[in-house]
Amino acid sequence: MSLNIFDKQNKPPWQIKKYEELLRQKKPVYFDVDDFEVIIDHYFLKGQLKKTLDTVNYAVSLHTSSSTILLKRAQVLAAAGKENNALDILFRLESLEPSNPDISLTKGAIYSQMKKYEKAIEEYSKAVNNAEHPDYVYCNIAFEYENMGNYNKTLEYLRKALEINPDNDLAIYEAAYCFDLLSLNEESISFFKKLIDKHPYSVEAWFNLGISYINTGLYEKSHEAFDYAIAIEENHTDSWFHKGFVYGIMNDFPKAVNCYLNSIGEDEQDGIKFYYIGECYEKMENYHESAKYYRICLDKDDSFAEAWMGLAICCSELGETKSALKHLERALSLEPDNIACLCLLAETYMSCNMFDKAQECFRKALLINPEEKNIWLNYAEACVFEGQKQKAVKILYEAHEKLPGESSILYKVSQYLFQQGKNQEASFFLEEALIINYEAHKNLVNSYPAILNNSTFVQLIELYKP
Repeated sequence: MSLNIFDKQNKPPWQIKKYEELLRQKKPVYFDVDDFEVIIDHYFLKGQLKKTLDTVNYAVSLHTSSSTILLKRAQVLAAAGKENNALDILFRLESLEPSNPDISLTKGAIYSQMKKYEKAIEEYSKAVNNAEHPDYVYCNIAFEYENMGNYNKTLEYLRKALEINPDNDLAIYEAAYCFDLLSLNEESISFFKKLIDKHPYSVEAWFNLGISYINTGLYEKSHEAFDYAIAIEENHTDSWFHKGFVYGIMNDFPKAVNCYLNSIGEDEQDGIKFYYIGECYEKMENYHESAKYYRICLDKDDSFAEAWMGLAICCSELGETKSALKHLERALSLEPDNIACLCLLAETYMSCNMFDKAQECFRKALLINPEEKNIWLNYAEACVFEGQKQKAVKILYEAHEKLPGESSILYKVSQYLFQQGKNQEASFFLEEALIINYEAHKNLVNSYPAILNNSTFVQLIELYKP
């Protein structure tokens, strides 16, 4: 169907005005086949299905032998969910024009809609030889194999499409998707290198080669691939963005920022780019700049919970604790099960001596993920800060039951028990911790140096020394 149905002033084509005027006046309506196509396409693309059906039925009554109009009718009926009626028309048309690829393509699309993927493949295969763009027909066949979960066949037909037209971006991106889905990173690299050998100026091939290198951890090679893509198309924003992403992985945040900035279009609406810039500045501890870009991100998308969290971190670092709490509460309202947000909010409450609220956040986080040791440890710490050492020990007992092999929990509970003078009980947990991970006792000493004054602790350290 033609998509060029509006003029420069974004007005409907003249045929629509004339057609609707004649209908209002209840005058006989006649248009040739081409004009009816324009009218049908206009209503169809505007989603006015009843008007589309009425118009196509009227057009058929005037042009009874027009295969073009009958084909349109089949397409419209299929869109209305009347696939079998549409197929009846197409079978009749096929008997008259057996080599018309549009008929087979339409049948293929209908069978696909009906989830009869093998029949869809059969019809698309009929259309290949006579189709104007056989590479896109091969893409359609590939999609049907993808619907069936046969990714090897999907890739086979995408290769056929690219042999005909190496510039078929749809085939390139679909191939990249399949390789990623199947974790075929080496195969992906080989595929795009071969494509580049045949078509060295394919921006999308170089770009997807860069993505393949990222997936295999070959970051320097990914930069090289993105640089080639940018050399071919200076403003290839996806390459700039992913180049920045790789610099971020490599902790080269100034270069990452520069690349992200180059990825931003004139009327950029994608908030994620500004989020990543904010994240880079946050890691460089430039919290004013970081907050600036998090705010730009939120101007684009105020439902971006991670950006609210990032802004909260900046505010906290800048001493604006009340603002930090407000932003974290906003983030949590967007994603109530976000464990990172719950823990960050709990830590911020602790910095404000609001230990009861901190404990509440830790409890919620543990309901979501009881397997995370740091939540248990921080929850216990919040209790200790509030003077509830017995409760802290009880929490760590429960943590030990959930995570029996976690030495950090055993060391921490032994610390709290030693502090309460319960040496015998503390020794039991300390011995178990030393057996699991002797070296980790140094973390306990670093966090609580006074424990070296406890002779029981020192004796056990010596006893279990490897």
